[in-house]
Amino acid sequence: MLYIAIVMYNKKLSDVMSRYSANRLLERHGENKARIIIVDNSDKQLNDDEELKEFISCHGIAYIHNGENLGLSKAYNQALEYALHESSYPNKDFLMLLDDDTDLTYSYMHEIYKAYKYASSLEDEINILTGLIESDGRPMSPVYNFTFSYSEKNCITSPGAYKDICCISSGMAVRLSALEKVGGFEESLFLDMIDYTLLYQMSRRDLNNVMVVDAKLEQSFSGRQKKPRRDVMNRYKIYCKDFCRYCEITRRGRLYASLHLLKRRISLEKNIEK
Repeated sequence: MLYIAIVMYNKKLSDVMSRYSANRLLERHGENKARIIIVDNSDKQLNDDEELKEFISCHGIAYIHNGENLGLSKAYNQALEYALHESSYPNKDFLMLLDDDTDLTYSYMHEIYKAYKYASSLEDEINILTGLIESDGRPMSPVYNFTFSYSEKNCITSPGAYKDICCISSGMAVRLSALEKVGGFEESLFLDMIDYTLLYQMSRRDLNNVMVVDAKLEQSFSGRQKKPRRDVMNRYKIYCKDFCRYCEITRRGRLYASLHLLKRRISLEKNIEK
């Protein structure tokens, strides 16, 4: 089974672009091959969105409504808990991660599904599936090293099998048993560094075996969008807290964290609306 987790926050289902490709995959392969899990961190109630209500009732989709924003890690863990409870074969099944601003084509979704079918027959040989992630036409993920300074030379641009690399969580699928072995997603992280922390923990346990499929996904990043100063700085505060926690987990030290955050703070100035 390929479980597909879609995390929503204060959006209508019609604005969540990833659900169209996910729904098409579900219709093609059936509920016994793919399952959508919607984790809603919005404060609104289900009956505020009739389309969402109809979508869930028609397709037997799992819906978890938190009534507040618990953060991305806790939402992913809720989806993981559901998948582990439902799965008969956690060593074969995968959990795909999507958020409400991920816009992926059905072609990308189908390539991940094909890779899942292949990887499910290989015990721990492939634990992570991802595609070639771009932003504004530039390659962004996966990358060879756990680095935070952008260099196109560090980006992986060819499909294939890799080990101990890093990739963003959007559009990534991970074997359930591997997620269980590392204790799921780090809940002290609210929004950022969740993927880097997960892949770091998987590398430590020799589980970071990745298949990069021949499919591209266009992802927008909040740090590159023009916004009012208040919005930019509020988002930066969340990043600071999460990045410092990541540095604690990976033992990178306070000096490393401070230098990186200073560099990021300076780079954000160009994204503040004048």
